[in-house]
Amino acid sequence: MTNITTTKRRVIQLSTIFFTVCAGYLFADNVLFAKESESKAIAPACTLGTEACQFNQAQASLAEDTVTPLVPTSLKVVLEEATPAPTHLLLEVEGVEMDMGIYKLKLTNIGNQTFQGDVMLPLCMHEEMTWRGQISSPDNQTVLPVDIRMVR
Repeated sequence: MTNITTTKRRVIQLSTIFFTVCAGYLFADNVLFAKESESKAIAPACTLGTEACQFNQAQASLAEDTVTPLVPTSLKVVLEEATPAPTHLLLEVEGVEMDMGIYKLKLTNIGNQTFQGDVMLPLCMHEEMTWRGQISSPDNQTVLPVDIRMVR
């Protein structure tokens, strides 16, 4: 009789361990790897394209209305004369519909308060995708919220 009781106890212990491991496996992502609610930046009033986006201290435009993945598209930013010209500007965008990491591009000063660089976004699974972020100066005195539309 003690042999049967010991066997039952062992089965209960092993079952408990098994179900605990299964529950941990199923719910680990929600408990252990939960991120604080990430809020995507609010959509800017203008999506970059051939028509220049007007900001208080600058205007920005792309050579094309949409960017094709893996194809360079020229981005140009012109600061107002009153704005102190930084050494460079930085474009930082991330995918809205799909997490593709953060794409960064340094825009070089080509003179006359004008900054330029070639945007070359990575290929993704979607036919179309919005990239959201900002163009900023190193000291963050100039911050331009932007969207870039990508179409394959």
